[in-house]
Amino acid sequence: MITAFTRVGSPLSVIVLGLLMLGACAQEQHPLDRQLSQLRPDAVVLLAGLDWPAGTLLCPMTPYQSTLSAEGPVAKRVNGYLKRTQFTGDEHHWSLVVVKPAQAGDDGIEHLRFKRGTYDVVTEPARVAEAVKAQAAAFTLQDCVPVEQARVLVARDRSQRTFISFGTS
Repeated sequence: MITAFTRVGSPLSVIVLGLLMLGACAQEQHPLDRQLSQLRPDAVVLLAGLDWPAGTLLCPMTPYQSTLSAEGPVAKRVNGYLKRTQFTGDEHHWSLVVVKPAQAGDDGIEHLRFKRGTYDVVTEPARVAEAVKAQAAAFTLQDCVPVEQARVLVARDRSQRTFISFGTS
C-alpha cells in the first residue's frame, strides 16, 4: 500500500497532488486584497498597480451588504446584476464590484469576493467622517470610485480594528 503513495502516476498520487495544488491556489491572494491587508492605519493611500482601464468604477460592499445603496444608473445596473446572480452578502466576506467603462448590461461587471481578514470595509459616512476628522485628512467617501482616482482611508475604529473605506482625496 505504501508504494501507491510513491509510485508516480498512481491514482492516489494524482489525487494527493491535485489536493496539494488546490490548497496552494486557495492561499493565493488577489493583488488588491494583498495591498489592502498591508496598509497601516491613519493614512489615505492611492491604490496602485491595478490592471483595470481608466474609467472603471470600484464599488465596495461590506459584509451582509447585498446591494449598492447609491442611486443612479451605475447602482441600478450593479444591483440588477447582483439580483440576477442571486448574490447575498454574509458575515465572513466583503466584496468589490468592478464596473468597466463603455459596456452595458452584465458585460464589464466583475464581482470579487474577499474573506474578512485583518481589516473591515466600511461604507458608513458617520464612521468615515469621524476618522477623517481625527486625521485632518482630505478624503471623500464614495459608493463607487473611479479607479484612476481611487484612494483608501485606513483607520482604526473604537475596538482598534483596522478599517478601510474607498473614496477620493
